This record gives sequence, C-alpha cells and structure tokens, in this order.
Amino acid sequence: MIKKIILGSLVASSCVFASGAADININNNTLEVGMEYNLNGTYRLNENSNYLFTASYLRSEEVSSINTQTLLTAGLKVVNPYVDDYGFSLGLGIKAVVADNSSQRFVAAPLGLFASYMVNEQVHIDAEYNYAPKVLAFSDGETYKEWKAKANYRVIDNGFVYIGARGITTKYTNGSELSYDRTAFFGFNVQF
Repeated sequence: MIKKIILGSLVASSCVFASGAADININNNTLEVGMEYNLNGTYRLNENSNYLFTASYLRSEEVSSINTQTLLTAGLKVVNPYVDDYGFSLGLGIKAVVADNSSQRFVAAPLGLFASYMVNEQVHIDAEYNYAPKVLAFSDGETYKEWKAKANYRVIDNGFVYIGARGITTKYTNGSELSYDRTAFFGFNVQF
C-alpha cells in the first residue's frame, strides 16, 4: 500500500512540477523517493544561481534491530548553474529532517555541501554531505550526519540511471544512535 502511495506521489509530482526532477532509488532494505523544484522560473530569482526546493521520503526496513524507520526531508539548496572549465559545480543548502521513531522524536536542520563533476555529456558524478550539530538538532535529537555519492549515466535526454552509496546517522540525547542504509543503491532520475 505504501509503495503505491509513493509511486502515485512521484507521478503526480512530475505533472505538477514542470521545472524540476523526480528521483527514486532502492536497495535490498531501503526505498527513497525525492524531488527537486527549480524556484528560479517561478520567482525570478538571481540568474547566477539555481535555487532548488527539495523533498524526500526514505523508508528503511532494517535499522539497528528496529523493523522500519522513515526519514522525511524538505529543504532549499543553491547551486551554481555554470560548470567551470574543469567540469565542477558547487552548492550549499539547508533542510529540515524528521525521523519517525516510536520511542523518540528526532528533528534537525542540517547544513549541506553539494558538488558535481561532469565527466562528459553522458556521465556526471555527484556528492553531498549534510551535518547538523547539537545546536541544529531539536526534540530528542543530538546530531545528524549524511553523506551520499553517485555516478549518473544519461540514458535519454532528460533521464539518468545511477549507482551510488550513502550513510545516514541520527544520534539522540540519550546516547543511542541509529544508522540508516550504509550500503550501495541504484535508481533513476527524470528531469522535467
């Protein structure tokens, strides 16, 4: 049932957001659905940077002996749209993270760094790191750490398949720590 809702939301977001991207990736234990919406076209923002609204839903079936965990995120990132002569593009961002845990409530606002390297027209590599220290963690949260790296291959004009790896860790004020998906994943991204 939840998978039907997620896939339906992905299709609906592709119709509503005509200036963005929809993303889905999986591995044995984790499903992540995400989207990006370029705010520049709607709000006539600065032409020197792309302002992107992001949102994602991550569901992990096996997390530190707990059956199911979910992470919801929503945020804003600013990325330079101009790739330099060497193929690098950089960006900064902030997002809100809410972790679903029946015994504790985790909320954080991590800051993020984003990098992309365009190898050629078909292949590019993306990396990101998000971190929230104690001052940016709320409720029962202590810290939040997330890293992700992926290699993308263009299969159609507006579509990519990719393979990557990620690690997400939430630490709580009582000293407990949950690790989400420290493994590889694969998926696809469609841009509108």
